[in-house]
Amino acid sequence: MYRIKDRKFIGMRIRDRRRELCLSQEKLAEAIGITYQQLQRYENGRSYLNTDRLQAISLALDVPITYLFKETGEEKIEIMEKGLPYIFQEEKEFVEYLRKIDNEEYKKGIMTFLKLAASKKKKS
Repeated sequence: MYRIKDRKFIGMRIRDRRRELCLSQEKLAEAIGITYQQLQRYENGRSYLNTDRLQAISLALDVPITYLFKETGEEKIEIMEKGLPYIFQEEKEFVEYLRKIDNEEYKKGIMTFLKLAASKKKKS
C-alpha cells in the first residue's frame, strides 16, 4: 500500500542522492539558486518544498522527480501475500534481512553465493 511521503522522507532522499553524487550542500544549493542553509532545512525536513523547487532539485540531481518519493523495496511483493508460507524460521529471517539491504551490489553478491552454495554437492 502506498503511503504519503512527508518532508523528512523527501529530504532524506535528496541528501542521499546528493551524497551519492559527491556533491556538497553548497554546490547543490548554488545549482538550484538557494543558500546552503535553506538546503539543510530541506534535507532535515524543517522546510516544505514547493513544486518548482522539487523540479529544480530533481534536475540538479539528475533523477526523475518520482525518485524523491520512491521508497526502496516498494515494488516488492510480500511472500506471505502470495500464499507461500515459510518452511523454516530461518527462511523468514533471511527474507527480512535481505529486504533491509538497499545496496544492489550486495544483493547480487548474496544471490551469487546462494547459487554456488546450492549447486555444491554434499561430500559423503
